[in-house]
Amino acid sequence: MNSADLYQELTQKVGMAHSAIVPDLWRMICTEEEARIVNAMPGTAESLAETFGKPVTEMQALLDELYHRGVAFDYVKDGRQFYRMPRHIIQFHDATILWPEAPQALLDLWVKFTEEEYPSLPALVTQAGLPSFFRVIPVNEAIASKSEVLPYEDAAKILENANSLAVTKCTCRFVMKKCDRLLEACIQLNRGADYAIKRGTGRRIDVAEGKEILKQARAAGLVHMTENKAGIGNVICNCCDCCCIGIPFAKNPATRGVIATSRYRADVDAGSCTACGLCIEVCPVEAISENGADAVTVDPALCIGCGLCAFECPVAAIGLKQVHPASFIPA
Repeated sequence: MNSADLYQELTQKVGMAHSAIVPDLWRMICTEEEARIVNAMPGTAESLAETFGKPVTEMQALLDELYHRGVAFDYVKDGRQFYRMPRHIIQFHDATILWPEAPQALLDLWVKFTEEEYPSLPALVTQAGLPSFFRVIPVNEAIASKSEVLPYEDAAKILENANSLAVTKCTCRFVMKKCDRLLEACIQLNRGADYAIKRGTGRRIDVAEGKEILKQARAAGLVHMTENKAGIGNVICNCCDCCCIGIPFAKNPATRGVIATSRYRADVDAGSCTACGLCIEVCPVEAISENGADAVTVDPALCIGCGLCAFECPVAAIGLKQVHPASFIPA
């Protein structure tokens, strides 16, 4: 296989077969020999050393470097340590951006990819009705009946139930630089936390600091999000409406499917609303508007159920009401 085909095959494996940019990202990160090793994964240091005719110590050093750059991930199976490549474009994006020695040219190319090619992915997910990548976690304080809340849709309880926690920079804000909101804001959980700490791209935190980060995120108008599945995943992101690879696409019907809303929707008590407009300013998807009367209106087709509007409302005129059953969140 020639080098062009090699980098194209790696690009296809992260789900971007038709990309003209992702092959160049691979070229910036991996030499041709390193790319062939990544393409041969999964494997152990011993099996890969045999495949490429290298001493195990030399192969292990190469794998350690590829791990450091974010293109090799380790795991243990049957007592043996294996290495695999990124599973998809988002993992490739996040891991390589946090490579401490990543050249600026690589970060600039990620910006180009995000602006020019990435939008086709949310569009495909939406058009094909594929499972959403992310799920909104509602602001717990905004939910009308706390008895409805599941443990894995309460950000604070997710932190309390995690075995280990770490925090990393938000890769989206780090490269896009469209706002100056909280940067050290991605809370890694369990295996995600262990990976960030081992790799040196994140620092260990306790539950109290995690809750403080959530508090700061809400105050900054950031949306809590996690993987779109039940249970505790590997991360709680705190996302903005300008840099994120999720929230901005929720504003457009053609790309909205990339994000699953929470099970809740903002509900306005018209009798209490003073139409101050704070909820309109903070809504990350422009779902709230003035209705020409004395209260605001929520567009149910746009609302993602984050609860930021309720969190900001000075007269408690907005709350979150349940509109979907527990089965709405994929098992």
